Amino acid sequence: MIDKAIILSTGDELITGRVVDTNSAAIADRLFSAGVEVAAILKVGDDREKLLWAFHQARDLGDLVIGTGGLGPTADDLTTELVAEFLDRKLKQDEQVAAALKRRFETRGIAWTANNLKQAQFPEGSTIIRNPLGTAPGFLVSLGEGKTLIWLSGVPQEMMAMLDETVMPWIQQQRTEAPQISACTFKIHGLTESKLDDILKPLDLGSEARLSFRAHYPDLSLHLTVKGGRETQRIFGDLREQIRKLLGTYIYAEGDITLEGVIGQLLLEKQLTLALAESCTGGYLSHRITRIAGSSAYYYGGAVTYSNDAKTRFLGVRSTTLEQHGAVSREAALEMSSGIRDRTGASIGLSVTGIAGPSGGTPEKPVGTVWISIAQSNRHEARLFQFHGERERIILGTSQAALNWLRTVLLEWG
Repeated sequence: MIDKAIILSTGDELITGRVVDTNSAAIADRLFSAGVEVAAILKVGDDREKLLWAFHQARDLGDLVIGTGGLGPTADDLTTELVAEFLDRKLKQDEQVAAALKRRFETRGIAWTANNLKQAQFPEGSTIIRNPLGTAPGFLVSLGEGKTLIWLSGVPQEMMAMLDETVMPWIQQQRTEAPQISACTFKIHGLTESKLDDILKPLDLGSEARLSFRAHYPDLSLHLTVKGGRETQRIFGDLREQIRKLLGTYIYAEGDITLEGVIGQLLLEKQLTLALAESCTGGYLSHRITRIAGSSAYYYGGAVTYSNDAKTRFLGVRSTTLEQHGAVSREAALEMSSGIRDRTGASIGLSVTGIAGPSGGTPEKPVGTVWISIAQSNRHEARLFQFHGERERIILGTSQAALNWLRTVLLEWG
């Protein structure tokens, strides 16, 4: 039975810091939800001796080893041949995979080179894992003593598709006799990690339940896992409801849905429409809203107005307002939100104006000063926010704060 896993990520780009290893985090999250303990995560460069060392370490530590990377056609893609060497097995070409590779290149008009056949070679005894998004399939092979090695593409989108389509169902099948596990993730905005921990102190987790926190600016995730026997579902349900009551509207979602996804659901449910007027976020809010499929049903459009002239021309912000109060002010934000609402006919107009830096700040209005405004038929407000850090961090924080405020407004909508 699979209880303990090791994750291996390979590639020089990972150990030099040129690429962030998102694969390990994604795999660990899936395994944790399935009740599989991740004992270690190893990152190794494209080096023969180090990879062989990592294979030995991983097999000794875990029942299941999941690796990513090194399945491509180039000389530094060493994984498959080294796994075969480690297991003292021959490489065998799978003719179906080879034929599929050639067809893929032919239909796309890409020149074929013989080194692509590396992607059709696997250690003897392997089960091939289909790659629905890329050219390089993965494989599953026994390590002996009831242990298993699974190797997937290093391309994040391909890896996730292979993980969800093949690997996780296989793991669940292997764990049919495992203790029952219930888990959920709460997405939270507006609390620090320490404050969240303090609010949750009244919870009695007992020996069956576990809470884990993940800080990822500008919000937090709280993961609840309950592992046990027949009482698992009841304990899980009770704890889940207690957490909802303790955190209230600080929880903006449960599960994988994004904040912009929540906004879309609420707008559709209440048959409302939205328009945006952006200054310091430069269209990032619009990008987040429109990356949700079907957003045209509730998003009318927006205006990115960086200059004062654009604010006046496209949103109707009065020149006297800008002269007396400046572009980053309560007054300007209010006129921006009402202006975009009036010009589009949307139910709600939302505006942001601020100083994202690194320059442009003053003692009265330091970098990170942001005004956000929401205009409705019977309500027109503006709120001041202060963010800290680099420019991208301020833009991200602004977008999250704006969307979260909009979420609370929509929840109050009759």
